[in-house]
Amino acid sequence: MRFQAEQVVPGPAAAAIVPPAVVSAAVVLEHFGPRATLSHETAARLHGLELADPGLEHVTVPRSHSRSRADGWQVHRRDVPACDRTVLGGQPVTSVLRTVADLARALPLAGGLAVADSALRQRRSTPTALAAGLAGLHGPGSGRARLVAGLASPLSDSVLESLAAAVFLEAGLPSPLRQHEISDADGRLVARADFCWPAARLVVEVDGFAFHSDRAAYRRDRERSNALVRLGWRVLRFTYEDIRSRPQLVVAAVRGCLVRTVAA
Repeated sequence: MRFQAEQVVPGPAAAAIVPPAVVSAAVVLEHFGPRATLSHETAARLHGLELADPGLEHVTVPRSHSRSRADGWQVHRRDVPACDRTVLGGQPVTSVLRTVADLARALPLAGGLAVADSALRQRRSTPTALAAGLAGLHGPGSGRARLVAGLASPLSDSVLESLAAAVFLEAGLPSPLRQHEISDADGRLVARADFCWPAARLVVEVDGFAFHSDRAAYRRDRERSNALVRLGWRVLRFTYEDIRSRPQLVVAAVRGCLVRTVAA
């Protein structure tokens, strides 16, 4: 059985092909029955977890359920035990840990890491609980989930930092320190680096769209960078577009600095 939301008939100026409407969560849950559970990106959004990409709507139903579908929804057939379910706004949703585990298995490394870091950053889980929950997974995507468990950090300040960490790992770069504090000779804090390779005296900063809220913030940021350079650090700065669209250039720049340090 396939069920659809009410469709809007296109007018003369509308596109010839109208994408199917997304059936509401309430309709989906009513159709699939009391054991259906909102999951994956849908659950993450309901929990307030940050995602690298918006993704589709998802519902998980028991393995024994019929093969019916819902427009605009990805239907997963897997048993969800009571301990992995909670209720938000009157609707059954996978728990935070189960949601992270599902996404760590289903998404590329960067996407899984983004949601795992978000759960830790918001104190919705702990590194110990996350590691235990993801380490016991089996089947497709379980190996990637274990990578997420090993890399996830509450020190990640943003989704962009999570994406950058995944880029460095997948490129085989040495693991950097996260949010590393750098002080001057008098012990005064100069900067807290997003990523740092102390042996190479290399700092990498990643700047999102809203990183500089005003001119004063922009000026302070440049002052910190200049202070690091005066202390003998090299500073590389990358934007959201660099990390998402040009990761090979990011990797090449970081690797070049690390290689030059080894050669020296």
